[in-house]
Amino acid sequence: MVSPDAFKQVMRRWASTVTIITTRAGDTIYGLTATAFSSLSVNPPEVFVSINKQTRTHPLIEQGGVFCVNFLAPEMIHISDRFAGRHPHEERFQGVRYRAEVTGAPVLDDAIAYLDCTVARALDAGDHTIFIGLVRASGVQRPEDTPLLYFNGRYYRLGDAATE
Repeated sequence: MVSPDAFKQVMRRWASTVTIITTRAGDTIYGLTATAFSSLSVNPPEVFVSINKQTRTHPLIEQGGVFCVNFLAPEMIHISDRFAGRHPHEERFQGVRYRAEVTGAPVLDDAIAYLDCTVARALDAGDHTIFIGLVRASGVQRPEDTPLLYFNGRYYRLGDAATE
């Protein structure tokens, strides 16, 4: 078996778009920064997020049955860090404009795009749960902007497209 540290070292070589996964359970909203997200199906439109069972967000997604994937722009590093818990003294949604679309999960107004989902299935995956979401609403809010990327423990901006 591969050790957790060896696995993490390899996975740090995976570049991904930084997202904030938000949720709502009753009157409680919360969210976390995540890169463990992907599209799953076009018909029906489904995505999945992988959420650590120890996070505060996990039981809220279970209870509320909804989540929203918010794609971050490069100038949103501070917001990413806050939702990742790197600024524990700051309220996560303080100064962050958001609204509800179909599910009630917060859609961040400054995100470049979003996918508003209801939980279709939940799969046990070790110390995480894979929540498969049926996309109920989506939007590209900033079509001219590129996403914030995370690679090898650091943030990056998307550069020019590679050509042959």
